[in-house]
Amino acid sequence: MEKVLAPVLYARRKIRTETFPIPKVGPREALVKMVGAAICGTDKHVFDKGEIRLGLPGDVVKFPVILGHENLGVIEEVGSDASKEMVTEGGPLTSGERVVISADIVCGTCYYCRNIFGFPWCLNHRSYGDVISCKDPPHLFGGMAEKMFVLPGTFMFRVPRRMPDEIAVLTEQMAVAYGAFGRAFQNPNPKEGYSPADAVVVQGVGPLGMCNAVMARMLGASKIIAIDKSPYRLKIARSLCNAETIDLAEHPRPEDRVEAVLSMTDRLGADTVIECTGFPHIISEGLDLMRNGGTYLVEGAYSEDEGTTISASRQILAKNARIIGVSGMPFPAYSRALKMMESYRNAIHFEKLVSHVFAQEDAQEAMRISMGLDSMKVVVGRMKG
Repeated sequence: MEKVLAPVLYARRKIRTETFPIPKVGPREALVKMVGAAICGTDKHVFDKGEIRLGLPGDVVKFPVILGHENLGVIEEVGSDASKEMVTEGGPLTSGERVVISADIVCGTCYYCRNIFGFPWCLNHRSYGDVISCKDPPHLFGGMAEKMFVLPGTFMFRVPRRMPDEIAVLTEQMAVAYGAFGRAFQNPNPKEGYSPADAVVVQGVGPLGMCNAVMARMLGASKIIAIDKSPYRLKIARSLCNAETIDLAEHPRPEDRVEAVLSMTDRLGADTVIECTGFPHIISEGLDLMRNGGTYLVEGAYSEDEGTTISASRQILAKNARIIGVSGMPFPAYSRALKMMESYRNAIHFEKLVSHVFAQEDAQEAMRISMGLDSMKVVVGRMKG
């Protein structure tokens, strides 16, 4: 009997390769042969910290779990109802189509599902690769497995036929950036929120930060300033986004970095600052990098191990700060991000963001590499690297 190979995180920092039976697919379900699952900052938090609580109510990671929620694959089997229910654009889904799978499953009946359009802020929210354990059948709920079981209520998004896998696998992360900028876009008040020609600072240009920097470039930012401690990542930011860069080795103190940003922005500060470091203590610095009336997008600070000290008077009230927490993306952002990457792929080499590809059997090493400073987006799967 054919088995499916999957790396299982069964304890903190411990992955072992296991096999599972191929599940039967019902009318409202699907089975996808995985091309690759890109490692997210959330995967790193789970791998490093263990069974943590994520952003939405009830979102608690329980071991054992198959990681992987930034997922690209080819439909192997799709139920008769699922082919119509899971599609977002075009006709019914069919076997053999390459798709990106939404990470989130919502109930459709709670207050947030019925009142907040697009965003998966469901009170009964579940998500692949973290919240849904692989303990119970059909087990295959994470994209690092060779095949992934897709539950009713999931959306899948067709990948443009000519788009390379190395670009398509970035869709979930680009969708986060798309949704974040969508919420930050200029509101009716004069010069609040993001607008084209803004100066944008990105704190931390790992994969999430780089996707935000690329999104800022596509949306017409006049200046992109990347801050990081990795020369490797700063080099990519300069290459892909023509970013000005601030290296922590050369600017070790927060006040040094604030002064550097002021010198690049006519002593005003950035119009939009984006936190993508995963470290809550950096938020105070981010507010100092922002001009009066600016916008601060907080996207990476999922860990609750540490806090931050801010001045409500000086950094928020006096600045008329607009602070937006970003814990996900609206479902339409997947298809919009795919269209934007397809449109810009001759101008922006998105594929440079994929630095490493590992087979399922090497998922432990993939996680180790992903947590280093000399990697960008690390993918687990059969995608050719």
